[in-house]
Amino acid sequence: MVAVGDLPDGLEDMPPSRKGVQRKTEIVDAALRVIGRDGIQGVSMRVVAAEASVPLGTTTYYFKDKDALIAAAFSWHTQRETARVVAAIATLGGDLTAAQVAGRLADFVIAGLTEHRWQLLTEYEFLNAAARRDDLQRASAAWLQSLQAHLEATVTALGSSSPRTDARLVLSVLAGLEVDHLGAPLQPAARRAIRATLERLFAGLDLLWSAPTP
Repeated sequence: MVAVGDLPDGLEDMPPSRKGVQRKTEIVDAALRVIGRDGIQGVSMRVVAAEASVPLGTTTYYFKDKDALIAAAFSWHTQRETARVVAAIATLGGDLTAAQVAGRLADFVIAGLTEHRWQLLTEYEFLNAAARRDDLQRASAAWLQSLQAHLEATVTALGSSSPRTDARLVLSVLAGLEVDHLGAPLQPAARRAIRATLERLFAGLDLLWSAPTP
């Protein structure tokens, strides 16, 4: 059962009944599973209805067309993924060493590539589609700006003198590691490579952040 506080933005009040909200959320979740499995090109109202185990008419009742369903699915995905990212960033506070920060971010990347692999596949499907769809482009830009802001605050607390640039650097490296390793199940050597890359990154940043101001 989905709690009201866990529902995607915009679904709590439309449709007004709790049963309707629950059903609409189940359809959105089904769309996300289809996108993660078959890509955005695999989405149709009929396929999503079958995935959600509801009649086709139920899907078309809640969503006027495929594009509206895809947009709702992207919004729901970004809400959940933002919560996961913010939770990971929150663990970077305190008196951590550069190696410890690198280790925690490596844990986050590895978890994404293993426990949450289908969500990452879905995410990159959306980001690719955003290059061709203005609505997804706007939504993805707003989402990435939100992640950037959270990470800027963290690297500022860690001592960065250029938090905006350093946050962009860290996000770019994290995204690159995800893309590089998303094509196949993660092997032990790949896990070690992810850890080594982030350790190297944060060792360099630590030197920069610790350097005296001229």
